[in-house]
Amino acid sequence: MYWPFFRSKQEEMIALKELGPYLGSNLVVPVIKPHDAASRVEGQISRVLQTGLRAALIVNTNEGSPVPAVADVMAMENSLENAYPNQVFPTLEVHPGVTAADVSGFLNTYSGRTQVFVHRAHTLSAAIFPASDAIHIFESNGVSPQFVSCFSASRCVILRDGFKKQSVNGGYPSVSYFDDLAYSYRIHGYDGFGDFAAIGDVPYNTGGGQPSHVALHLTEPHQNNTFHCRHFVSAVPPATTDVQTKYFDALAQLIGHTGSPGVGPFSTFGVSDYCNNYVAGNFPGLGSPKRWSTKHHIQLLHSVLDVSSAAPWV
Repeated sequence: MYWPFFRSKQEEMIALKELGPYLGSNLVVPVIKPHDAASRVEGQISRVLQTGLRAALIVNTNEGSPVPAVADVMAMENSLENAYPNQVFPTLEVHPGVTAADVSGFLNTYSGRTQVFVHRAHTLSAAIFPASDAIHIFESNGVSPQFVSCFSASRCVILRDGFKKQSVNGGYPSVSYFDDLAYSYRIHGYDGFGDFAAIGDVPYNTGGGQPSHVALHLTEPHQNNTFHCRHFVSAVPPATTDVQTKYFDALAQLIGHTGSPGVGPFSTFGVSDYCNNYVAGNFPGLGSPKRWSTKHHIQLLHSVLDVSSAAPWV
């Protein structure tokens, strides 16, 4: 199973909503870390659940401006669970600052539910977590192999960031290695895997200024059961060119690589969105490309699981 990690940004939620009706196999369960508990965010998550997708909702988020109160996120989780029974998995992200008391409170609050734990870099004892009847997601290199081995009676998922984010868009190479977890998670002893799509493990922020370059990102299969990420970076003069021109320069490179319509691994809804935009010739802003790349990535990895006859276990 595939457990991609998102931070409830609008384009991420729209990507899941648009792709959800085509992921009817229950092999994809997005982990959503909300940056807000307002009705707007609840509505976005609700529209994802309306497609039939299930989601693991982190109730103790530590991101946002301001960071939403745990009680407010729990109330949102309760509202979503009532509206979509058995589609929402309450999730505790265990990071520095989370205490044994927090874990105990979470276990008591959600007793009888399918509980999910996302283990980031922490030093809590394995003994305080349920050894069975829970889902444990382990950030790669966040906890030790010995810690992971304590949960052999539970369903275990490995979470790894394959996206090599650069500090500036102009720093991306034409291609970089992404990951092989879609093919290798079972070899490593896990029941599923997760990543941060072609976005990266980037804490929530409200956005930046005008970019010197526009970079579009698409994952693609590579040899030996691996994935690479293609980076299409605008080549026009960064200091004197407007963002629209930079975008269309990068888009032309992308279409030159995928074809229009996309073929092979690029025959996805996300690439189709790029192709349609190329034909229409209208500047969509810089949010929509993130949505399209996310749709492409999820559909691509879902297809790998589908071909391998993977079966949902929750």
